[in-house]
Amino acid sequence: MDESGTEPELSAEYRDLRKKLVPTGAILHAHLTLSRVFEVDAAEKTAHDSTTLDLLLRVRMASPGGIRAVDLCEQMQKSASHISRVVERAESAGLVVRRADTTDRRAHKIDLTKRGERDLDEYIPHLIGVIDRVIFATLSSAEIETLSKLLSKVETTSRRLIAEHESRRREK
Repeated sequence: MDESGTEPELSAEYRDLRKKLVPTGAILHAHLTLSRVFEVDAAEKTAHDSTTLDLLLRVRMASPGGIRAVDLCEQMQKSASHISRVVERAESAGLVVRRADTTDRRAHKIDLTKRGERDLDEYIPHLIGVIDRVIFATLSSAEIETLSKLLSKVETTSRRLIAEHESRRREK
């Protein structure tokens, strides 16, 4: 709005953009707000940040014997250097250990220590409570199923676009 309180005239392209930004913004704001809920809860209930807890949870849910860093990068949608710093911080805190991957000598697998397991086990009831309050007390089962399917479609397309971009970048 300008000083007179009227909306400036926008071109058709910008009107179209505005219509598309509203649902996109809703998705992004929901993600950011939900992430913030997890951050606040983690800070209140544990000595760990939400990224470390996310790492511990993904390591726990991996197959027995740990998970490779490259798989964590993919799951968490973070760079190798970011995951390396998170793993180093968790390793320094005694939460995880890195071991040589017996199937690939170039790689390491990350696994939980007893302390990592204990800290994660203590936090899980709080995490379930947050998820229950934010998702399951807010949405019906049918809404959750629909939302999950719709977001999965958006994620699949987004991952394909990222892969295309990375492929073009490597070609240069």
